[in-house]
Amino acid sequence: MILLNIASESEKTIEKIAELLFAKKLAVDINLKVNVNRLMFIDNKIQKKPIYIITAKTKALLFSKIEELIKSTFKDHTPELFSLPITTMEIKQAEEIINNTQKV
Repeated sequence: MILLNIASESEKTIEKIAELLFAKKLAVDINLKVNVNRLMFIDNKIQKKPIYIITAKTKALLFSKIEELIKSTFKDHTPELFSLPITTMEIKQAEEIINNTQKV
């Protein structure tokens, strides 16, 4: 199991990705984080940049499908995508992912 992290400067993009993940049964427990300030170090100054983030749980074997879906849907401005391994979780959460995502 993994925790997806998807970030974009566009709220519409993040909302569309959330809809696609649900529609294609690619993730569960999708969280939208809006108006998050990303701190960046540019020209020797700390600058804030507003971004929108999705976190969601899914199967590790679905990552490549999710990546391909995002890259093909958002060719011009591909959102940032990475995952973190979930090493332990309650059995109910694991069952939710197993039962509510694509079979692999």
